[in-house]
Amino acid sequence: MILITGGSYQGKLEYAKARFGLTDADICVNDIDFNKKCLAYIDRYALDAIKRGIEPADIFKENADKLSDKIIITTDISSGIVPMDATLRAWREACGRMNSFLAARADEVWRLFCGIPQRLK
Repeated sequence: MILITGGSYQGKLEYAKARFGLTDADICVNDIDFNKKCLAYIDRYALDAIKRGIEPADIFKENADKLSDKIIITTDISSGIVPMDATLRAWREACGRMNSFLAARADEVWRLFCGIPQRLK
């Protein structure tokens, strides 16, 4: 598995498309479809999961056997001001748990900043 992270609008999806030759048909955006090669912006899916009372990391733990060939893109929401809203705080914390789980299992972890990829793992 390859995990790509970074702030908003840093070129994560464009980088993944160029590096791995992904087409729009390969990419699942804002949802989880383990039949797709790339799961993009799973942080948005995580917010929906939190609103439904589901721990986002659990979805990936339950489907760990389906992750080995995936490219997963997530926006890093851990920086900045801690939200006052309880749901958004829970989302921020859940994304941290989810991303930590995925990074630990990933073969490669990339961070994009200003469109520049940095290999973290």
